[in-house]
Amino acid sequence: MHRVLAKAGGPELLDLLAKGLTGTDLTTLLLEVFRRRADRLTPAEVMRRYRTDRFVTPAPTGFAQIRRAEDFLLSALPDDFQMLTLAPLVPLAAHTAVATVDPRKVVATIRGSEVAADPTNALALEAAQRRSQALAADPRSAVPVRMAASQRVVRAQHFDAPGMLAHFRCGPSAPAAPNRRARPARSTRYRWPSATRRSWPAVRKSTSWS
Repeated sequence: MHRVLAKAGGPELLDLLAKGLTGTDLTTLLLEVFRRRADRLTPAEVMRRYRTDRFVTPAPTGFAQIRRAEDFLLSALPDDFQMLTLAPLVPLAAHTAVATVDPRKVVATIRGSEVAADPTNALALEAAQRRSQALAADPRSAVPVRMAASQRVVRAQHFDAPGMLAHFRCGPSAPAAPNRRARPARSTRYRWPSATRRSWPAVRKSTSWS
C-alpha cells in the first residue's frame, strides 16, 4: 500500500477517496477511470486475462450435475418456504456489517456494491425488510418470513488447494424470520430433515457441488 500511495501522490489521496468524496462522486470518478482503462485494452489482452483470471473461468462441474444436487435439496424444503432469485450484488458492507467478513475477502464494485459471497446475507436483509413492512402495517404482526435461495457466489481469498474455487454454488440457504413476540427478523439456518441428511452423501459422491 505504501508503494502504491507514494506513486499516486501520498496517503492524502486514500483519505480523499475513502472519506472526502460522497458515494455518488466516488462512483462517477471510478467509472471514468475504468472507462479509460478499458479503452486501452485490446481483444488479445482481454483474452489473456480470461485465461489467467480465476474469477472469470467457467465452473469445473457441469450444469446438469449442479442442478441435480440443487433439485435434491430444494425438494426437502417445507412448502411454506419461498424460493427467491437473489440479485448477484448486495449493498456495500453487506458482508461486513450484517456478518463479520473482512471486506478484502469479497469482490467490491465501483458502484458501491459487492458481489454476493454468501446468500444468507441477502436473505437476512430481505427478511428484515419484509418484517419491517409487516410491523409497519401492524405493530403486532406475527406473519413469519421464510425464504430460501440457491446462488452462485464469489470469494476473493485465494486457497492453493484442490477444490478451492473462486466462485461456486451455495445453497439452498434457508434463513427464517421468527415471529415470536413480533420481534425484528433474525437470520437462522434451516435444519434439513434427517432423511435428506442421510441421502446427501450419495448425491455428493456422484455430483460435485461447485
